[in-house]
Amino acid sequence: MNLLTDARAALVARLQTITVANGYRTNAGNNVLQGWFNEVLQSSDLAFPVIVLQKAKGLDPVSGPGALKVYPGFSVVGAVSAGLDSYDDAIDDLELDLLRCLVPNFGLPLGWTPRGISGITVGPAEQFPPGSGERTASVLVPVHLHAIIRQ
Repeated sequence: MNLLTDARAALVARLQTITVANGYRTNAGNNVLQGWFNEVLQSSDLAFPVIVLQKAKGLDPVSGPGALKVYPGFSVVGAVSAGLDSYDDAIDDLELDLLRCLVPNFGLPLGWTPRGISGITVGPAEQFPPGSGERTASVLVPVHLHAIIRQ
């Protein structure tokens, strides 16, 4: 078992719950991919909306007695296919879905992560409108999981 691998897999599985049937506004969870967002966008058979989980820089680790708390980082990027005059509502819906999906339970285990993941930090979302020949709008949500690594 690798806690970091299992934590990433749990994050993917959590993002896959974003469907209208689960009370969200979009079905982006049906299309969760991993890799570099700009490379995923170049795929000829890409369906929208899409969520891409991209590895990002972690936060500084914190040492403790016989343990190390690390914060592996991810960029959760959602994208919709839309024109310049019609993307606002669609990207807002996807941003809301991502934020609702990643809400932390302060003082309680997340319930969807493996043992050893004690929490999640969600950073400020940033939207990017379509432009420069791109027909997609995207939103990036920085995420750090809290992992406790023991000796």
